[in-house]
Order: sequence, then C-alpha cells, then structure tokens
Amino acid sequence: MKPSNLNFEFNYIKSFYLTLFLLLVTLMWPYLLLAQQVDSAQKRPKLGLVLSGGGAKGFAHIGAIKVFEEAGLKFDYVGGTSMGSIIGGLYALGYNSDEMMRIISNQNWSHLLSDRIPRRYIPIEEKYNADRFVTTFPFRKRKIQLRQGLYSGEMIDLLLAHYTSQAYLYDSFSDLPLPFLCIGTNLEDGSSVILDKGILHQAMRASMSIPSYFTPINIDGTVLVDGGVVNNYPVQEVRDMGADIIVGVDVQAGLHRREQLTSMTKIMEQITAFHRTKANILGKEKTDIYINPEMGGFDMMSFDANDTIIKLGEAAARRELPRLKKLADSLNAFGGGNDRKLDAKPLDSVFVASIQYRGLKNVSRSFLEGALQFEAREWIHMDEITSGILSAYGSGFFESVKYHFLPDIEGVVLVIEVDEASSGILGAGIHYDSDYKVALLLNATFKNVLYKGSKLFIDLNLGENSRLSAFYLIDRGRKPGLGFKFSTFSLQFNDYDKDIIVDVFNTNQNKVEVFTQVSRRKTLQFRTGFEYEYIKLDTKLDGAFGADYNSYFSLFANWMADTYDRSSFPTRGIQFNLKAKYIIPVAQNWDENIFSNALMFQLKFNKNTPLSPRSTLQSGFFAGFTIKDNLPPPQHWFILGGQSQNTYYDGFIPFYGLRFIEEAGLYTLVGNFAWQYNFHRKLYLSLKLNLGVIDSDFEDMVKNFNPIVGVGVALGYDSFIGPIEVSLMGSNQNDGIMSFVNIGYWF
Repeated sequence: MKPSNLNFEFNYIKSFYLTLFLLLVTLMWPYLLLAQQVDSAQKRPKLGLVLSGGGAKGFAHIGAIKVFEEAGLKFDYVGGTSMGSIIGGLYALGYNSDEMMRIISNQNWSHLLSDRIPRRYIPIEEKYNADRFVTTFPFRKRKIQLRQGLYSGEMIDLLLAHYTSQAYLYDSFSDLPLPFLCIGTNLEDGSSVILDKGILHQAMRASMSIPSYFTPINIDGTVLVDGGVVNNYPVQEVRDMGADIIVGVDVQAGLHRREQLTSMTKIMEQITAFHRTKANILGKEKTDIYINPEMGGFDMMSFDANDTIIKLGEAAARRELPRLKKLADSLNAFGGGNDRKLDAKPLDSVFVASIQYRGLKNVSRSFLEGALQFEAREWIHMDEITSGILSAYGSGFFESVKYHFLPDIEGVVLVIEVDEASSGILGAGIHYDSDYKVALLLNATFKNVLYKGSKLFIDLNLGENSRLSAFYLIDRGRKPGLGFKFSTFSLQFNDYDKDIIVDVFNTNQNKVEVFTQVSRRKTLQFRTGFEYEYIKLDTKLDGAFGADYNSYFSLFANWMADTYDRSSFPTRGIQFNLKAKYIIPVAQNWDENIFSNALMFQLKFNKNTPLSPRSTLQSGFFAGFTIKDNLPPPQHWFILGGQSQNTYYDGFIPFYGLRFIEEAGLYTLVGNFAWQYNFHRKLYLSLKLNLGVIDSDFEDMVKNFNPIVGVGVALGYDSFIGPIEVSLMGSNQNDGIMSFVNIGYWF
C-alpha cells in the first residue's frame, strides 16, 4: 500500500474517534452536571459556634457547651468576644466543659481581677508597703499621671498563658484543633479587629481588656481594648470563616432601663453597649439557633457566682436540646465532621533552648534573671515558670512581666516581655482606730534611685500622732544589701491606774538607722546594724520630767520571716521575729543616772492553721526579757494594751481587754489564740483570747504569778480600703466591756 493511502486511513480513523468522543460528551453532559449537583447537595454543611462577651455572665457559655457535647454537635469553627473569647479559645484547644468548670471554680476571682499576687512572692520590705493604699498614681518624667487602667491584668494573663501553653505550636488560629477567632477594638479609631493569628493567650487577653479596668494590649503595633465595645457577638466573622449554620450563645441583656442603672458596673455595661446594639441585632438575625440565658440579677462583675451562672447557661441550652439533637443528627448523617478529642491539658514542662528578654531599660538583666531563678538549656516545669514570673512581678520593678513560647528544633524559645514600672508611684491611704484616731497616709515610692535595684519609700502620716519616715534599700537579693532609715514622730498616750488616767505622756522622737541585710525567697530576712535616737518624753503633771532631748545608741540583730497569705484576715502562714538589741545612753543630762546600758531580747511568733475552707485557728506568743540589773529607757520597755498593729516601737504588744499602753515591764510572756470564721463572702467573725504576764522584775513575775486574761469578739469586713473591724472585749484587769474600732489598712 502506498504511503499516501496509509496517511489517509490514519487520519480517517482519528477523525472517527474524535467525532465519537465529542458525541458521547454531548450526550453525557447533562448527567455529569446532575451528578455534580447531587454531590454538592450531599456535602456536609459547616457548623459555627459564636460566644458573646459579658464579663462574668460569659461563664454561662460553659454550661451551654456541656449541653452541646451531650447533643453530639461537632463544630467546625468557633468565635467569641471578651469572656466569649476566653471560653471559645479554651474550647478550640480541646478543653471540655467539665475541665473548664474546674478551671473557673478553682480561681480566686477577686485576686485575679485586682492583680493581687500571692504574698509569698513579695519581698518582705514590700509586703508592708503593698496593702496600705486606697489609690496610687504613677510618676513619670516628673509628672503625676493617671493609669491606663485600674489593673494591668497580670494575673489574668498568667492564668491564660498557663492553660494555653500548648498553643505555641500554632501561629494561625485556623490551625487549632477547632479553628478560632476573637474580636478586639482598635483604641485609636474604634474599629473592630479580627484576632486570628499570633499568640493565643495575648489575643484572648486583648479581647477582654475592659476599658479603664484593664490596661490596653499592644499587638503588632495596634493598641487594643475589649472587642465588646463595637462587636460583642461576631456572627458574621464566623460565617466568613466558612460556617453555613450558626449556633450562638448570647449573654447580653440589651440596654438597661433608667431605674436599673443603680451601680457603677451597670453604668459601665450601658456605656459600652451603645455602640454595639446594631451589630447585636444583625448577629441575632444571622443566628440559626439562638440561646440567650436569663441572667437575673447577675452582672459583668459577678465572678463569685460562677457556679450559678454556669447552671443558667446549661438550663437555657437544655431548653433547646431537641433542636440541637435534631441538628446534630442531620449533620452527622453526612459523615465526617470535626472528630477531635476534648481532652486538652496545659503543658507539664518544656525544654528551654534559649531565653529572650524584651523591654529591659533601667532594670539590669542580672536582676531579672535572679528573680526568675531559671536558666536556658534545661527542662523547666510550668509551675517554675509561673513562680519565676510572679517573683519578678512581685519585686515592684515591673508594671507587667509576661511570657510566651516560640517553637525551636530542640524545644522552645522562652520569651520574657517586661514593662518596667514608672520611676515613682504616689499613693494615699486613710485609717482610723480607737487608739491612734484618724490618719491620712501620703506615700512616694521610687525605684532605681542612685543605684540599680534600689528602693526609696517616703511616708507622711498626717493625724493626731503625725509621723514622717524615709527608707532607702539597695536590694541585692542573696547578696548582702545596704539600708538606711529615718523617722520622726510624736505620740501621746495615757498612764492608767485601773480605770483612772493618772498622767498623760507625750513623746517626740527622731531616729536614724543604718543596716545591712540578706533576704531569702522573699519570706526570710536577716538584718543587723545600728540606730541613733534623739528623743524627748514629758508629762502634763511634771513638766520638768524629760524636758530635754536625750540620745541613745543601739546595736541590733534581727531575724524575721513572713509567709502570711494576706495581711488582713490571714488564713495560713507564719510570722516570726527574733530581735536582740544593746542600748547605750549617750546623753549628758538628768537621765544618765537613771538609765544604763541594756541588753534586751524579744521573740514574736504567730501561726495561722486552716481548719476548714472557712475557719482558721490563729495562735502565737510574744516573749521578751532584759538582762538582769539593766534599765533601758522607757521607749524600749515591753508594753501591753490596745489593738493597734502599728509598730512605733518594737515592744508594743496588742492585748485584748487592756487599754492602749496600759501595762509596761522589762519581762513579759504573752500567748494569743483566735478562731476566725469567714461566714459570708468578705465578712469575718473572730473569737479571741489573750493570756500574759508582765513585770519589771523577773523574780517577782515568777514568784507572784498573776496572769492577765483578756477575751473578745470581733466582726470584720475585708473592704477595698482595708479591714473594717468592731471589737468588744474585757479582761480580769479592768471592769466592764471595752470597745475598739479599726477602719482601713494599718500604717
């Protein structure tokens, strides 16, 4: 066959098959389109969960999620705002409702929301400075400034960092076991900001940054506050993620009526609700199953009622349980869905390949490393990281100390971000008690003055017994530090014979103290040094007595410990103080023939033992003695009486049933016992007992043993200005019932 004939036959066959193929495609095309439509119709719709903001009311989301788990719903996306971002973020990581309930119920929300760290992380000298002020103002660049928020949110940030610690592996929140987003508000222009990548706990914290209550959060150069200001129910954002069906839990109650605006909290809710009302309406319209729990009398700050609020959320969702089950059954019939396990746990420990420090300016890196007490190239338990962060924050040199992890081929990079505290803080407090009467405290605290790591405290106490004091400390942690202290004050008190005032004393004293000290673990301290006193003590009955100032020089050594969990109404911990001092009169006037060199010792010990979650046994003793034949000046004697916790002098010993400075001596032994019961939230009832002896002669005290017995009952309230207590008491030393009133922190 010729080649031309072969080519012709080949082309003919090719054309035939091409024509046949086109004919088949034309005939089958409608069927292909139909198959595609059927497949599209059988594809499982995506399910989204939206959780609104609402402060403490957002705990209701946990109860609703419990019902969702029971119904068998498998969500594909979750989004939330403010408290909805907290619950939504934990749920996205894989925490189930039971675990979230445990996390919520185990927190002390009053301490969390007020950045009150455990007292054991505060240096001893700062413990007595921490709980004295009603208000404080930062001092920067020689100007007094208002804070950006009442609290920095340090404790909330630390809590979220712990429970989301495993999220460092995910840069995009869409890669979480359940894709997630939350909402913040741009403080500069008021726009809504979608937070869907970066550091998970920082995004959650920004989303709940309540304006004026918490300080704003800076993320990638944008200053953010609570997303609920403009978008408290982000339905459209979750639909944009890919959700076809929305189940929403909305704990908002709309705008309050005028008669409901009865508290600062409700007014704050009302103001923030103005700008989001329209967004809420649109969000509700786009929600397929809308759950709106009835919150009753609870508001955004009802954190202590978390158990009840969770149950309200569960009850509201359970009313929709038939619809939820029907939805779950219809979606599960498609197969597939997000079959993730709800068994998330925070990390137990991490291998820290390296540590990055960010934000250090005036504070040295070595100081921060010493406070953190962990190093790179080792496995570090999460509790150690938390403890180190609290220790650094408790030093007072930082406004905030935050951490997060970055992935590393060997483990993690630990990033420590600090915001150094202002150069100074001005504080004010107010106090009243039956002994010292009313007083106003003005304080100035400065850090890094003349020397890095130094602290300067200046107190001006204005009242009937005024006092000015200054305390400068170069704190070197485990290494010996150096301190200076100055004080000047006046104090007036009565001299009693039974119920009769026989004289009125007035003392004016100036004192300078120089010492070196070593601290351990912020709860132990050893201090030794010397002090110089320049003092005048006179009476109304004898103007010649003590008319001149007299001088005294003392050498002292002091060992103390303080592990109280809080300064007011403590429930656990000890206080221990052992002091030895050698007093030398250096005056060249009338008192040199009366007072002599004297060596004195005193030991104070108090312990709190919890008997139950609400009751505490408090016990302790005070022992003091003077080396025989020594006669120290009166300001160094041991003195019983009153209920004042102020330490104008070392030897002041509160004693139930005795008046202020009623009994004095050179030898004393006092035991104290109390049962404290927290019967309702911040209300406390205390039953107290004192037993003691005191005398100016040890042999007489032992030979004529006649103990003083004092009993009393106190009703107390732990208020924002400090403890408020009313006491009734009596003793075998005095007739009748005595009363004592204390209002505010002691200073």
